[in-house]
Amino acid sequence: MSQDDDGFTTIESKFKYMSLSGNKNKRKKKRGHVFQDPDHYTLADLKSVLSKRRETLTESRFYKELLDTFHASLIPTRPHDMVCYGIGSIQHSKNAQFQFVLALLIRDLLKIPGQVSIFDPVMTDLDKELCKEHDIYVIDTNEDGKRGVQKPTLFYMPHCGRGLYSNTLSANWNKDKLGNVIIIGNRFDMYVGSQLERDLKRECPFLIPAVDIVDCVTFPKEFDDNKVFNDLSIQTFPRQKLDETTRKFWDDVSIESVPQDKDVL
Repeated sequence: MSQDDDGFTTIESKFKYMSLSGNKNKRKKKRGHVFQDPDHYTLADLKSVLSKRRETLTESRFYKELLDTFHASLIPTRPHDMVCYGIGSIQHSKNAQFQFVLALLIRDLLKIPGQVSIFDPVMTDLDKELCKEHDIYVIDTNEDGKRGVQKPTLFYMPHCGRGLYSNTLSANWNKDKLGNVIIIGNRFDMYVGSQLERDLKRECPFLIPAVDIVDCVTFPKEFDDNKVFNDLSIQTFPRQKLDETTRKFWDDVSIESVPQDKDVL
């Protein structure tokens, strides 16, 4: 006679096999939920994680509603290039994984004919290897968001700092360039009107006038724990609004007033 795992006395010849079988099943179950440290990911591991994230996203009600929004408000902008700022480390962040997957879906949906670029200072070597696998150019220096564009360009900037949005606007702050800027990011009016004007002028001066000439189409409300795509929108600068501006509108904001903040990304 012996004691099984639960401490009960059993007849060994009758129950010993059943007890071992039960333990084996428990071991199998545990193996199915083993946590893998992202620090030890290979490229294949990360691709597998992204495949699951993609399935979760594309099968969600949120994504089906988002596609309707894209067809109505994003596809007509016909961007030539796409720049991704501030996604974070795809290797280490669940939110970054979902945001990167959406960037890939957007690229395919829009059939971007030009270059897709990406930068975040926390990106790992594995993140960069993954991007190259997807034919995404990894920007090698921190631009602080100050990329001027000559062709319609989608800036994909989910949950970036307000200073970074302002920097992107500053690099394109004239009637001709700004019409080529499309931003997927947090709504500018979330900052303007809800925070002290002196802080806005110091940290993100270009957001203040931008709210008067931007069109904003918000994302659907809910996805996952609602921290991945919450408060995001498609923001464009319609030609009619740009044409109605005066020279004073553009000159009132000094580009030199933009803070040189190395932590904006």
